[in-house]
Amino acid sequence: MRADSTLLLDIGGQGCRALAVGGNGGIQFECSREVSTRENGSQVEQDPVELADAVATVAGEVLAEMKGRSQPVTLAALAVQRGSITCWDRFDGSALAPVISWRDRRGLVGMSDLAEHAEEIRRRTGLRFSPYGGASKIAWCLQELSEVRHAGEQGRLACGPLGSFLLARLLSGRPMRVDDTLAQRTLLWSRETHEWDRWLLNRFGVPRETLPRVVPSLGRHGLLAQSDQPVPLDLVMGDQNCVPFLDGTPDPDTLYINLGTGAFLLRPVREPVDDERFQLTLLDRDHECRWALEASIHGAASAIAWLERQQDCRIGPQSMEGLRERVDRPPLFINSIDGLGSPWWCSGPEPGFIGEHEAGDIDARLLAILESIAFLVTANVVAMNESVAPPARVVLSGGLSRSDTLCSLIADLLDGTVKRLDSAEATALGLCCRLHERALPREDFEDITGHSDQALVKRYRCWKRHIEAETSG
Repeated sequence: MRADSTLLLDIGGQGCRALAVGGNGGIQFECSREVSTRENGSQVEQDPVELADAVATVAGEVLAEMKGRSQPVTLAALAVQRGSITCWDRFDGSALAPVISWRDRRGLVGMSDLAEHAEEIRRRTGLRFSPYGGASKIAWCLQELSEVRHAGEQGRLACGPLGSFLLARLLSGRPMRVDDTLAQRTLLWSRETHEWDRWLLNRFGVPRETLPRVVPSLGRHGLLAQSDQPVPLDLVMGDQNCVPFLDGTPDPDTLYINLGTGAFLLRPVREPVDDERFQLTLLDRDHECRWALEASIHGAASAIAWLERQQDCRIGPQSMEGLRERVDRPPLFINSIDGLGSPWWCSGPEPGFIGEHEAGDIDARLLAILESIAFLVTANVVAMNESVAPPARVVLSGGLSRSDTLCSLIADLLDGTVKRLDSAEATALGLCCRLHERALPREDFEDITGHSDQALVKRYRCWKRHIEAETSG
């Protein structure tokens, strides 16, 4: 008996993954490719050709494997980092700029003239005015890259989220499309009209004709060019937006915490909530708009990568386990990797260790970093609970949630039981759940019960005092 499969493409910070999933939601086959990242101060970028080729390769391998198994892929979906952008030739798909990461802050210098419009930008988009949005990155490309300017003069230029570039490279006919969840992260999208906002375009200096057409996430986006048989791609979403769909329909009583390169806390809300400390994120737009209050922590796995560079060593998953038993008094870590996100939203202070034990060994420093991630989660949960009722359920997911140490720290600080997704593939599984409108069974989540740890709570309070002192000016 022939069983059809769904192809799920997940484009993350370190690379891309392709998974074939069967009708029961089980993963049948998967493959991945790492993609290099260049970091230079505030600049974080990837090679667009390397990335696009890696995506095409993993997609092709899965399609070929499933065809050989007589389980052909009949449907596809794509999840991609939300704030990353690039520029390309709309006719031949060739890249004209690097992929500028959501973590990149090069556009900050050119944003000073727009600071007075910060509140209006937040009102129009639902998101805070910051260099993490795509608009300042696109504006930088238009100003600084001669190849981009030349393509604009010839009417060949396309600019937009990374997802739009990948659609142009993956799908037949090179469509110019972007879904709402990616469009919102540019800071050029209107939460009222679900289209590009003329006022915002004028303020950032981005020509409307260079941007792709905005469409809902779910719908027929095109056919995969890698397949010898037509495979429709019917869903495109921002990666973090996928996670609440693990429950089929995002649950307003649940807080979803996805721990990856950065960490994101998403709390679905029944009605839009106005709190300037957080983002108001469009989860998706179907028959109605689904919104979530979102907190952002920039230094999660990227903070561990920072420590690897500092110590000139490789930190594997096993290095993170047993730390709480091996280390008695870790230092405190000021986790401002890529700047402090919510609820403070500032570029500094410089990341570093503080306290009498700041010169501790690698175990002590690694535990300090994991504690800092848990501290940032806790501070955001406390602040978020001032705008919405405390959640009845907390779900942890993402690659860094594989760390028992980090999850136990979060559970202890939140003083309760948290649910951890058994699989590390939260984005892909959420994408599949949204595409097929079904939920993962509750047995796919395991309980992690928090315990009282007064020493940890004391360190958290001390850490928070340091952060507040650094950000009070």
